[in-house]
Amino acid sequence: MTREVRNALLVFVGAVLVLIVVDGTVLHYVRPGMAPLVALAGVVLVGLALIDVVGDLRGRAEGHDDHGHGRSAWLLLVPVLVVLLAAPPSLGSDAVDLAGTRTVAVGRVPDEPLPAGPAPAIALVDLVARAAATPDGGALAGREVTLTGFVVPSRTGAGVDLARLVISCCAADASPVRVRLDDPGGRVGGPGVGGDRWVTARVRLVPGTATRETGFVPTVTVLDAVPTGEPSPAYEY
Repeated sequence: MTREVRNALLVFVGAVLVLIVVDGTVLHYVRPGMAPLVALAGVVLVGLALIDVVGDLRGRAEGHDDHGHGRSAWLLLVPVLVVLLAAPPSLGSDAVDLAGTRTVAVGRVPDEPLPAGPAPAIALVDLVARAAATPDGGALAGREVTLTGFVVPSRTGAGVDLARLVISCCAADASPVRVRLDDPGGRVGGPGVGGDRWVTARVRLVPGTATRETGFVPTVTVLDAVPTGEPSPAYEY
């Protein structure tokens, strides 16, 4: 591989990293706080290539044989082309199924009280953490809240759950968090055919259901539900 081709490749890879940050695709892979680092990495790659180009234009000698680095440099194109031509979607119900019966992710109990107003929107992981912390549900007792998640088959084999994936750094460390739906009115229904189905639901916690025996999966009664699009970001933190 010549220096010119190698530098063009670095510019291409760097530009793609910046592009996926600008269009939001990066949130399929990492949490929002890491997006600036991805963009910075892209800028650095472009900068390194431009510095090399400037050096070549000034007649600076190469000083080494580039042929030995050709194969490894071309490998950079593989993940970049995957992102450009067939960008993987955010992880969904398949990742939850792979987790099997593993205990759901239970995060830190939020210090702040529930937002004021009727049925405030809260993160699904926050509801699970609050429900697991106190048998009576604590601040959730008697309150209606709004959750957004995707529908997955219940671990009990009957009905459906509402789930999200929680990431600490990137999609590689995603862990499922879910709630069991007591849906007497059939507002959510069965799982979507052939893929995920996102729903926003107004629910009320059934106290005492987030226990070690249930894998810290609380049950919520569905009061209302409507289909919705995938939020951005799709993950919780």
